[in-house]
Amino acid sequence: MRMFVAVYRAGSFAGVAKDLDIAASSVSRAIAALEEDLKARLFQRTTRNLTPTQAGEQFYHRVEALIEEFDLAQQEIISQHQEPSGTLRITASVSFGQIIVAPLLKAFYHQYPKVRLEITLSDTRVNIISDQFDLAIRHGKLADSSLIARKLMSVNYALVASPEYLNSSAPLTEPDDIHRHNVITFTYAEFNKTWRFKNPLADQTVAIAPILTLTSALAIKECVTNGMGVAMLPSWAIKEEIKSGSLVPVLPQWEVSGGSFGNGVWLIYPSRAFMPAKTKAFADFLIEHTNKE
Repeated sequence: MRMFVAVYRAGSFAGVAKDLDIAASSVSRAIAALEEDLKARLFQRTTRNLTPTQAGEQFYHRVEALIEEFDLAQQEIISQHQEPSGTLRITASVSFGQIIVAPLLKAFYHQYPKVRLEITLSDTRVNIISDQFDLAIRHGKLADSSLIARKLMSVNYALVASPEYLNSSAPLTEPDDIHRHNVITFTYAEFNKTWRFKNPLADQTVAIAPILTLTSALAIKECVTNGMGVAMLPSWAIKEEIKSGSLVPVLPQWEVSGGSFGNGVWLIYPSRAFMPAKTKAFADFLIEHTNKE
């Protein structure tokens, strides 16, 4: 059955044989034996093409789910007695990786010393399937896809500026006052054209004309701290600066966001199938430690 599923997906005996490092004739004999057991032809064969029959299509869609469920059940039992180990490949944004993830890595290593982490920090969204990542950390609204998402944390945004900038600039008491200020924001479309403000009495959208756009929350925070202007930043990126007073909340009576409210940070996995112990260990650890405060 596994061989049949592999041939169905690859569309050839030769491709499966190459992947498994066996002779193509062995693959062909396995499929022929299955067809004999089922008393049905599963593939139409020509010199150039291998096409599933109607019976082959029907059999694939039933068998694929059964094999996946069997593997899931088997691995769940095995993982209960298995210490997380092996290489875990993760991708995250530069800012989130440096501010949130990196400070937790020492504690994770002490808890799971057999897990070797490879973390790629990039503000470009990679393809976690083709680039072979086990886990991705992503922000904002998720596009529909076959990937599996688990919410890591909710995210609120705040409008901030340095005390020096506010002391030397025009008053900023209403959302429309943004037009009189230097705006620094993210390059992404949901942040660089309009900002949305709401409170219990009103909900308004303000068009912005940024003087600077950047992909990194760290870089935006640096520019704002240096007195370049006003920025909207996620709460996880500015906690320490708010505490120290190097950044000051602006219009705190308003909720602010880009395209929509209810944003979050998400853990993304490539498949609904069994999650390796190393991946589950890191995901659970991250969720536990980022939601303590």
